[in-house]
Amino acid sequence: MGKRKQQSFEYGAMILLVSTALSKIIGAIFKIPLKNLLGDVGFGSFSSAYELFTPIYGLAMAGLPIAISRMVAERVAEGRYRDAHEVIRVAKKVFFITGAVGFLIMVAFSKSFVNTTDPSGGNIYSVLAIAPSLIFCCITSVYRGYYEGMRNMYPTAISDVIEALSKLLIGYTAAYIILRYTSNVHYAAAGAIMGVTLGTALSAAFLFLRHKIKGDNITAEELAASPDPDKQKVILRALLVIAVPVVLTSLATNISNFVDVIMVKWQLGNLSKTSADVLREMYAGSIADYNLNNPTQILTNEDIPNFLYGIRSSAFTIYNLIPTIASVLGVSALPLLASVWATDRNNKREIKKSVESVIKLTAIIAVPAGIGMAALASPIMSLLYNGVASVEIGGPMLAVFGITAIFAGLSAPMTSILQAIGKQLIPVRNIAIGAVIKIAVNFVLVGIPTINILGAPIGTLCSFAFIFITNLISLIKYTKVMPNLFSTLLKPLISGIACGVVAYFVFNLSSGGALFTVVAIAAAGVTYLVALFALRTFTADDVLSLPKGEKLLKLFRKLHLVR
Repeated sequence: MGKRKQQSFEYGAMILLVSTALSKIIGAIFKIPLKNLLGDVGFGSFSSAYELFTPIYGLAMAGLPIAISRMVAERVAEGRYRDAHEVIRVAKKVFFITGAVGFLIMVAFSKSFVNTTDPSGGNIYSVLAIAPSLIFCCITSVYRGYYEGMRNMYPTAISDVIEALSKLLIGYTAAYIILRYTSNVHYAAAGAIMGVTLGTALSAAFLFLRHKIKGDNITAEELAASPDPDKQKVILRALLVIAVPVVLTSLATNISNFVDVIMVKWQLGNLSKTSADVLREMYAGSIADYNLNNPTQILTNEDIPNFLYGIRSSAFTIYNLIPTIASVLGVSALPLLASVWATDRNNKREIKKSVESVIKLTAIIAVPAGIGMAALASPIMSLLYNGVASVEIGGPMLAVFGITAIFAGLSAPMTSILQAIGKQLIPVRNIAIGAVIKIAVNFVLVGIPTINILGAPIGTLCSFAFIFITNLISLIKYTKVMPNLFSTLLKPLISGIACGVVAYFVFNLSSGGALFTVVAIAAAGVTYLVALFALRTFTADDVLSLPKGEKLLKLFRKLHLVR
């Protein structure tokens, strides 16, 4: 076997950013036409099941791999390669049981969940269709975490794309065929969900076979020089010590979706009984347009919650691109920071450099995307989705989600940094309080008939603003390093504001429409890049860490773009 290669943070982040961006584009190609196919009621049924699954998926794909990744990274840094092998053996046993238990719980409580959140009862098929995916997710999480700890992001990247493609090809095809032959949007939504389940199964199969065939490139010499591994009981105990707080953090991070599925739909169900006339009057144009252009009509008040929730989910699909991509940076940074912390936690220079790299790169992505999303919320919804409701109801929600995306995007890698340095319970506390804030805001605002569904993104904004502030304070306190906030946050923010202003004026000074939406987005992107370079945001180290970094640095220095 050849010598094992480890990827730098920036190189690993780039691999995962490309794969995540590709997966999200594929996901958008799946969800946006799916929403247009199913309509808001059918998409509400799909989203209810999908977003019930999302917290558990986040646990399996973010929480559990983080625990494994940190353990493997620490042991590899210390030359304990046999222990790394024992970690994956123990994890496979533990997390298969976890997935099986999750599957049984989801099936057992599916009827109660649907009765609580869906007056029509049509969501039961989708909830049952997604349940088996929990087993496959837990299997996938073991292999992803192991390779991420080895600082090899390719297996995670490839499996992510396989999963996304399977959702698109299998899920959309199944939904189309079922809708064509039954005209029942709830059955069709369940068909789309089956694509999600089969996607997780194929992703798990790929990682299992890859590990069997290619292994992990730990050399025979490294194994021979490695000390005897700890007993499996010791490794299990260490894994649980790390995993339990990480799992709690992951669940708390995804609680936003879970709260919306449970509380928002429950509150909307109450409004449909007590204030249906107010909702029908507010959204008369949207409901009339929907009834004219969709196979399933909004005839009774019980259909209104799924209708409104489907629109919220359309806006959320766009918003969720940003925190998902940002969380990838935390995944990439964790093994490196865990290694530095395990071997030389007094190396403040290296820790500060790593922390600043993560925050800066996240801000460069999250800030312009969030501000641009807020500035062009209604045009973006009109560009991507059919129907009056997407603009009239979804536009204001996406505007709020756009600002939320900045806080959510920046919070995710900060959580990973705190986990990497052994402070797993700190983000649990911060996120748990943020979840309580969201619950309180949702309960009050969604229950007001004239605000209704718009209260959900406002609650999410309040929650993530709090999480961002407390995570940043905690990060400074426990790493004992003070990031340069001007270069890491303020420069991207100034550039992002310029980007948003240009986007807003280019669109509003035009005649509108899809073409000028695209033109406005392109103009905003160019403005942002110019502003970043004008403010000399990038350093020589930033450029050198990229593939072909030396050549790029020479070019950027000639153009006076790097400080």
